[in-house]
Parts: sequence; C-alpha cells; structure tokens
Amino acid sequence: MTERPSIPKRCRARMISICVRVALLATLATVGLLVPNRESAASTILIAASATADAGLAACSTNRGKVLYDCVANVLDRLSGDIVRTRAIDTRGALQTAASRLRSASTKVEALSAVTQCQAVIAGALRQIKAAGGIAVGGWGDSGLSAVAGVLGRAVKLIQAKG
Repeated sequence: MTERPSIPKRCRARMISICVRVALLATLATVGLLVPNRESAASTILIAASATADAGLAACSTNRGKVLYDCVANVLDRLSGDIVRTRAIDTRGALQTAASRLRSASTKVEALSAVTQCQAVIAGALRQIKAAGGIAVGGWGDSGLSAVAGVLGRAVKLIQAKG
C-alpha cells in the first residue's frame, strides 16, 4: 500500500481558516446581511440616471423647436432605460409616454403638455411615498424620485425658453 503524503501543519491551518471564512460568508449571505439595502440601491440608480439625463438636457439646450422636442424625448427614453433595474414601473411608463408625445409634438404647448403630464404622475407617486413614510412599495425612496422630478422640471424650463 502506498503512503499518502501528509499535509504540513501550516497548510492544514490555512485550509481550516479558509473553510471557516467561506462558511461565515455563506451564513451572512443567507441571513441577508450582505444584501444591499434595496431602497438605497434603487434611489442610487434613480439619482445616477437623473444626473445622466441632466447632462443630456444640457446638450439639448443648443436646439430649438421640433429638434429640441426630439432631443428631450431621447433623454427621457434613456432615463427610462437607465432605471429599468428599479421597480419604478409607473415612472418608466410615464417617461416613455412623455417621450412618445414629445416626438409627436409640433408646438411648444404640446411639448409642455407631454412633460407636465409626466410630472403629474411623478408628483402623485411622491405624495404616495411621503404618505407611506418615505418608502414606496417597490423599495425605492423619495430622494431618487425627486431627482427624476428635477429632470422633468429642467426639461419644462428648457422647452419654455427654447421651444
């Protein structure tokens, strides 16, 4: 019979240490201590997407009329796509509807109407969140949604000034 090589003591101790760490990590993950706070993660996504949209609106500011409406529509579509990982379904739908209506708008009044209707949806969602104590059913808070509302407010100002 062949003899099995023995594992040196320092290697055995290291292997035990690694196994204990892996077991602890698995336990923590199971308990949920390592899962990020869903509300803060969703709010972070909404805030980051809103910052990107603000930059897009700044780029739109060189346009006027129909070209401006199309540019703002593209920004709102991108914002909607950027927040797809959140559960802000009503917000995404309102942004997509606003973008579609902006693309079909031919006057400043039509363009403003498209964005202000979207603002009304967001304002309603914010009221619901505040009534629920700051957290929506989908797990996102009012800070992220407020950032989206800010983007819409800047879009309205841009259309009023350059539309």
